[in-house]
Amino acid sequence: MKVLQLNTHCGGGSYEYAALFSTALAEQGIESCVLCKDLALAETGRPLLDRVIRRLYVSLSTDPWHGTRRLLSPPPAEDLRGIDVVHLHTVADWFDVPRWLETLPRRIGVVISLHDMWHISGGCFLYRGCDRYRDTCTPCPILKPPLDRVLAKDEHRRKLRAYQSRRIEFVANSQWLANLAERSPLVRASGGLRVITPGIDTEIFRPREKAQCRASLGIQQSAFVIAAGAASLADANKNIRWLLEQLTRLPELQDLVVLLAGEGAVDIPAGLNVRMIGGITDPAARAIFYGTADIFVSASLMETYGLTLVEAMACGIPVVAFRVGGIPEAVPDGQGGILCPSQDAAALREAIAKLRESPHLRETLGQLGHETAHSRNAASLFASRFAQLYRESMGLERTSRAHTPATVT
Repeated sequence: MKVLQLNTHCGGGSYEYAALFSTALAEQGIESCVLCKDLALAETGRPLLDRVIRRLYVSLSTDPWHGTRRLLSPPPAEDLRGIDVVHLHTVADWFDVPRWLETLPRRIGVVISLHDMWHISGGCFLYRGCDRYRDTCTPCPILKPPLDRVLAKDEHRRKLRAYQSRRIEFVANSQWLANLAERSPLVRASGGLRVITPGIDTEIFRPREKAQCRASLGIQQSAFVIAAGAASLADANKNIRWLLEQLTRLPELQDLVVLLAGEGAVDIPAGLNVRMIGGITDPAARAIFYGTADIFVSASLMETYGLTLVEAMACGIPVVAFRVGGIPEAVPDGQGGILCPSQDAAALREAIAKLRESPHLRETLGQLGHETAHSRNAASLFASRFAQLYRESMGLERTSRAHTPATVT
């Protein structure tokens, strides 16, 4: 069996997700490769015009929104030669997905991993209480009038038509996201939805010698270290600026170090010792980043699962986060971390203080988190579940699951 996985960029969480189990699939006897826009792009003229379309989409919306009407070419026919299954990840910023699906040879199975809401909505990414995706996405609250009544509805219609044209197996990374997805007519049109818990490389993400990790980053051995970060520090959903403001209200700041990872810049509040180390794309370097910390703290306002939290847990580092989206599935409260109500500053600081004052609690939660992540999120388990799904998508072991609740595997 041969699988072609598609992801817009050769980096980021969805790319690591695809690359990890592409490698792990080899153990299941499945040949898999990941193709990205960055590697496939060899056109002249079109990229410039497509960039104009992308900027137009940005100018018409108040939050991230992407339409499917794009000018860049999809994977060429030669890349599909011998392929049994195509697996789509984050492809919102690449080619015209609905048109491509309608022309894709019927012999090829289709799997779509839901890393966010884009594949099942009229163009948005984050779920913030808007349920218009359950109908026609009209009017869209993040598009500017009068196009708020046109663009998202058109995108919703195009995806619906494409999904109805063939069977598509949707995969959610959490039951929380699956519950949202199964309410979408786009998912119901395709007939397949299940939950597969994401995997991590447990050979890399494991407990490390803290003294060595700190020495490698030049962090004082006696300090209490809080690790935090995001792919982009300016991402409003990651809430980094708010988090730093809350950390200034903790006692004994002179003994506190905040280790902050991520691209871009953010204002550092006065009196807070923050070490900014930039983006960390290498998983081994990220494991050292976690291993340097006493705790990992996230103030993200929404996550469909929370792989960063799982990576920290796998390294034996307890986490503090908000009880939002799929995070309670990634971090069961008391089994690797402490969860707080969203935007509850007092609860967040209380959880941090509790862990700071109790090395025993940190050790207990760290051990529980390590055991949970290594047994639940191992890449081999992740790959075997997708191998089964691929066989079903090819019709080898297909069972009818149309219009049935999502199954957790």
